[in-house]
Amino acid sequence: INMPAMPTAEMPFGGVKDSGYGSEGGPEAMDAYLNARAVTIMNV
Repeated sequence: INMPAMPTAEMPFGGVKDSGYGSEGGPEAMDAYLNARAVTIMNV
């Protein structure tokens, strides 16, 4: 009960109190800076 949550990159939420970890420090934080691309590599 009294153990603090350890923030990880997989946490989808805002983290613990005002720590800023979670959605701000996880993989979703990069979505605003990325453009998705599909690449197909054919064996020649």
